[in-house]
Amino acid sequence: MAKQTNRIQCPECGGTAVLEVRADTVEYKGHKADVKVAGHWCTKCGEAVLEGDALEKRERAFLELRAKVEGVLSPREVASIRDRLKLSQRRAGELLGGGPRAFQKYESGEQQVSVPMANLLRLLAKDPRRLDDLGPRTSSRRVAPPDEQGSHG
Repeated sequence: MAKQTNRIQCPECGGTAVLEVRADTVEYKGHKADVKVAGHWCTKCGEAVLEGDALEKRERAFLELRAKVEGVLSPREVASIRDRLKLSQRRAGELLGGGPRAFQKYESGEQQVSVPMANLLRLLAKDPRRLDDLGPRTSSRRVAPPDEQGSHG
């Protein structure tokens, strides 16, 4: 990775942008959150040029804020619950709904998790044993036909 220079020309106004860590504000539907990021901040117009990790950090902060405002799980919360349930992204999508790439999209922030899916994940996080009620965790586990499914304690 190339080393960042301490000063660049601001692409907005042509002023000087200096490399430093500052609090940046992300906004969603009238709600705001601050996130500290390293970037080139213009001394003239205040605009920032963010790259790489700083840009990703700001995007994660936005996704967290959006999830909070919408009352659903953030990408990080979805990933955490899925990990605790010991499900791959593919298996989670197959078992819980949305298809094989759904959890990849939820966890990357490409797609916001729905309220029903957020509710299901919250319930499973509280009682992971309920996952067994939804189906086998792996495709290699045998599922007994309905006539063999009795009360097995």
